[in-house]
Amino acid sequence: MQQLKFKYKILIATTIIAVIFFLIYLIKSILTPFIFSLIIAYFLNPLVDYLHRKKLSRLKATALILGLFLTIITTICLIFLPIIFGQLADLISALPEYFITFTTEFYPKIASEFKHFGFNIGDDFTNIIQDQKITDQVVDLSQNIFGNALDSSLTIINILSLIFITPILVFYLLKDWDLLIKTISDYLPRNLVSSTKKIAGEIDKTLSGYVRGQFNVCLTLALFYSCALSLTGLNFGFLIGFLTGIFAFIPYVGMLCGTTIAIVIALFQWGFDGTYVTLITLIFVAGNILESNFLTPKLIGKKIGLHPVWIIFGLFAFGALFGFTGILVAVPLTAICGTIIRHFALEYKKRFT
Repeated sequence: MQQLKFKYKILIATTIIAVIFFLIYLIKSILTPFIFSLIIAYFLNPLVDYLHRKKLSRLKATALILGLFLTIITTICLIFLPIIFGQLADLISALPEYFITFTTEFYPKIASEFKHFGFNIGDDFTNIIQDQKITDQVVDLSQNIFGNALDSSLTIINILSLIFITPILVFYLLKDWDLLIKTISDYLPRNLVSSTKKIAGEIDKTLSGYVRGQFNVCLTLALFYSCALSLTGLNFGFLIGFLTGIFAFIPYVGMLCGTTIAIVIALFQWGFDGTYVTLITLIFVAGNILESNFLTPKLIGKKIGLHPVWIIFGLFAFGALFGFTGILVAVPLTAICGTIIRHFALEYKKRFT
């Protein structure tokens, strides 16, 4: 009888979660500001609670913390965004020159090396790209990508809502956070309150430990890579370094992409000069050592229980379900799903093995 009740609870919980995910999927196009607001409110709530315990009203504490948060974000954007957009514009304008360099200098050497191994790929790269089938495929692909991006009014709405609606949503979520938690708790079945609170506590521990720590790791790496690559004189070094650090939350992928792009840009800028390529490589090796031996153990630790494979799977899964927004929030959602699955797996193991 006890086993049947437990199986029945698992079936109900699984059904509810599936229905919730299905409903979220149906309205995914309008969820961006709400998801971001909920995440921001979750991370700012401890600060508001702290001020509230210091005899400051919940309303004043919320206004103070949110105002400070928006001030910091605005300041960071004013400092870094002009540099990033400036280097991005320079990179776009330099692409034709890089293309000419590749076709006239790099490609003949690559073709010559292939010939040594018995592969003839052609000596003139322009003849390859002028092939009608390849040209048509590239044109069709670019038209589909840019056409969808320009025709999608939801993209513009989401951007505007992130700027103007998100701060309002965060304010109300922070102000009424305790009331929301109490309301959710009141609607839970009495026999599920203890287990639900246990799962919620584990989720809170996982999110606070991993996401906050990973944010600090990414920010530190972004500053390290951007400053180090800029000091070498690498073109677009700040942009490459900053993005490499920001995407460090994707295990190994962020660093490998950053290293590859930096070396390619270095080859275009300085040619086949082993000194600069070695210097660029050493910067990324140093960043990897800094991350794996100092930043991650100190800021995240090993007790969180999120395996890199699980994180990569979560990025692909939530990206496929919810697009770019899903990628941005994949880490916290993956942490939540991992905690819930781990809890049910342990309960199953206790009862049936």
